[in-house]
Amino acid sequence: MTNHAPSCWFGLRKTIALWRVVVVVFFVSVLVFVPARLVLWTAAGGVLANLPAGDLPDGEITLILTELVRPIWPSLALAFLSGCCALWTWTVLWHAGLVRWFFYSGKNDIRLAEVLSRGLFGWWRWARLGLTSVAVLVLVHTAVGMAFVELKERATELADDSRLGIYLETGILLCLVAAVLCWMATLRGAWLLGQSHRRSAVLAWLAGLWGTVRQPVRSLLTLLVWVVPGFAAAVGPTILGWRFEILRTAIPAAVLGLGGGLITAFCLVGLFLSFAPVTRMVDESGDIEQGRV
Repeated sequence: MTNHAPSCWFGLRKTIALWRVVVVVFFVSVLVFVPARLVLWTAAGGVLANLPAGDLPDGEITLILTELVRPIWPSLALAFLSGCCALWTWTVLWHAGLVRWFFYSGKNDIRLAEVLSRGLFGWWRWARLGLTSVAVLVLVHTAVGMAFVELKERATELADDSRLGIYLETGILLCLVAAVLCWMATLRGAWLLGQSHRRSAVLAWLAGLWGTVRQPVRSLLTLLVWVVPGFAAAVGPTILGWRFEILRTAIPAAVLGLGGGLITAFCLVGLFLSFAPVTRMVDESGDIEQGRV
């Protein structure tokens, strides 16, 4: 019987087969922030490299960085924002490419150029899907913020702010839940948008949201299975290097960063591919069914 729910096993198998995509996802995601790194290194790299050996007083490095970055913050902000825009554009590209490749060439030989070219031609449809998710998040966060402001003003009038902490925590929780729901709805909607009868990104996103609501446990477990190790790989090298001096001296930071980044990219691609079965294009053996488009 065909499985219409997300499948971590399917995502793992296909991610291993598409390992070239994982490598390119990682390196492009790093390259888009090279300009920001160069701006920061030009301003602060030489000074930090010449700092005296030994521990500095608490807060001294932060103070030095603040003074070095202050004159160049407009350039740094512009470079960082450009990197974020480039990263979003690239993320939409490889997501769209994987969906279109699966629908049109899922059983053929894997060609990285074909995946990216298909993503390029379908980029705008999936970009609209991403913008829909962002718009929903903005609306939810705005509504929560306005509600909190209203409750705060009412508490001020009544001279009773004992519940403001509860209101704030509830608002933060609602925003986090909304972010997770939007993410899962976008993952599902991205695959549903590849179906031949779907043209509206908004309707595909809504269908993804409805599928998430119908399968909340399966969707959330799939998200956690990939996000937890991906997050650990992203922050783990920094924390381990900070806590254990032997790792800083035995393993170069570049090697730790490279390994952690590749694992994170693997988890991101695996997470996305795990939602492919929701399109009902996976047969009993886990292969892609043709003739669906």
